[in-house]
Amino acid sequence: MALATVSKISLTAHQKDQDDILEVLQNLGFSQIEDCKADGLDKKNINEAISDLEYKIAGVRFCLEFLAGYETEKKSLKEKIDPKINLTLKEIEKIVNDFDYIGKTKEIQEIENGLNEANNIKDKLSQELIQIEPWQSLGFVPNRQNLETGFEYKFLTVNDVNYSDLLIKLQKGLPLTTVEKVSDIKKEILAVLFFKHDHESQVSEILNEFNIKALELPDLEIPIPERIKQINQKIDESENRIEKLTREAQRLANHQRELKICFDYLNWQKERLFQQQKAGNTNRTFSLIGWLDKDLVEILEKELNKITSDFVIDDIPFENDEAVPVIFKNTWATPFEFVTGVYGAPQYHEPDPTPWLTPFFVLFFGLCMTDAGYGIILALFSWLGMKILKPTKEGSKMFKVLMWGGLATFFAGALVGGWFGIVIDEIKIDWLRNLLVNIRLIDPVKEPIRMLIFCLILGIIQVIVGILISLWWKIQHKNYISAVLDDCMWLYFIFAVLIGGASKMGLIDFAYSKYLIWAGVIGLIATQGRSQKNPILKLTSGIISLYGLVGYLSDVLSYSRLLALGLATGIIAMVINLIAKLTIDMVPYLGWVIAFFIIVGGHIFNIGINALGAFIHSSRLQFVEFFPKFMEGGGNSFIPFRKESKYIRIINNK
Repeated sequence: MALATVSKISLTAHQKDQDDILEVLQNLGFSQIEDCKADGLDKKNINEAISDLEYKIAGVRFCLEFLAGYETEKKSLKEKIDPKINLTLKEIEKIVNDFDYIGKTKEIQEIENGLNEANNIKDKLSQELIQIEPWQSLGFVPNRQNLETGFEYKFLTVNDVNYSDLLIKLQKGLPLTTVEKVSDIKKEILAVLFFKHDHESQVSEILNEFNIKALELPDLEIPIPERIKQINQKIDESENRIEKLTREAQRLANHQRELKICFDYLNWQKERLFQQQKAGNTNRTFSLIGWLDKDLVEILEKELNKITSDFVIDDIPFENDEAVPVIFKNTWATPFEFVTGVYGAPQYHEPDPTPWLTPFFVLFFGLCMTDAGYGIILALFSWLGMKILKPTKEGSKMFKVLMWGGLATFFAGALVGGWFGIVIDEIKIDWLRNLLVNIRLIDPVKEPIRMLIFCLILGIIQVIVGILISLWWKIQHKNYISAVLDDCMWLYFIFAVLIGGASKMGLIDFAYSKYLIWAGVIGLIATQGRSQKNPILKLTSGIISLYGLVGYLSDVLSYSRLLALGLATGIIAMVINLIAKLTIDMVPYLGWVIAFFIIVGGHIFNIGINALGAFIHSSRLQFVEFFPKFMEGGGNSFIPFRKESKYIRIINNK
């Protein structure tokens, strides 16, 4: 229940075994490789290989994104819930070797290019068709090259009210202009205006006066009706091509499984090359520097011996202030490494907070939810999520945290009488009402002060536990002065203040409590400024250190959020039930149906939003009030070299 003892090792072997050794390290997945700065060979070939792999990966990614829109086979519910592909390493290698992903990538790219080309042609022709279709009655082929020199024309759409006025205006102002009416469409007249090129500006002024804008038609070589027929023919050809290419895309969509496997496999190869870049190379040997759990060095040697005996593993001593990566090594508290991970890793020389936060986190989560019914649902769905989705080891931690949180919520809810927001005192079934009332120890709605005091007591306990962990850790590392003069002094002072407060409130009869407090004050003033050399600064620092009591009081008051969140969950649940009941009374016949959806939807929303709140605020109490008592954090997280998968779940990887 602590951090693993980390070893820094150097692995040296023959150059010919480099790929096989990296494969073993990646399959084992428990080593972090560092960059070996001393290197005698140019790695240009590795960079080129990485670029080539990135190009292939980009091609496969494109294929998967493209084919996703052409799936015809319906997925089963199991495949939708758990889309991961379960395969052994041997099966993966066989599929990749047998499947021509490069050829399929080129084929799919050609299909995509063909579809784009066909759609572009179709869109362009459709736009032209929209332009020229209303002008089928035009008595000439629109092409400005066929006009007599010095003449121009414009295609107009004119409101039938303005048409006659426009003709009069043109005849008076520009007698050489001619307007040819083409057709009428819903009170709009299509016409062609012929005029001398020299009159361009006057024509534009007249058209602006009537707010008429000229239309643009493409220059054609054939009459418009013939061009329309030609366009429709070409559109049909494009649609036939699109249909054919779509069938090809649907056929190739059946190869998505193989493409997904190739995608992950190529990424593994790329990651291996990245690690190879970190190696130190000579003409005949290569060396790697890495971190791993000290207990796993023997397993590494055993696995490497299966492929070669020509290697040497040396232990490298840590340098001063070296950033050692942190490896968590817990048993029963392993799922709650997920919570610690949200905060970040502790430093290598600090204690692992995971086993210490676990009981507090679970308890606080339950107090934030405080509904036994919600707890059952949360625990059940978290368990089903693990069984159905089969997440990775890291992914399963979140489900286990929620499952334990659900169980804690069940017990906390039962003890405060929370059951889906139902007022248990009003239950009409006598035996059930009596059972739930007898189980209930406190009603936080009616007795919020008692619940608040309970939450604050939990806060005091966790703060003291945090100081005790710091004390224990310092003693373990023989830092006796700080353990006694810092942690022991503060523990004494906190207990003295608690005894003094209890005495003032009449909870205990202890006449000398104030002397205990004064002794603590004097002790802190005398010890907390010991790092200062100047006597005045020693005294000043000691006096200022007393302000730390305000910090502890602030920390304890933060635990009142447990009451607030617990009340919010229960009250929102009660409001949902009340709205459903009012709906039944107010809406005849359909009231029960609407109420059903209100109850189901409302309680699902309440579970989701309050589970999120319970996780966030329970975590906050750990991160802000608990962790700083015994750790600084900011450690280096361990990043193992392993086969990370987006689509594949590796099975039987022993």
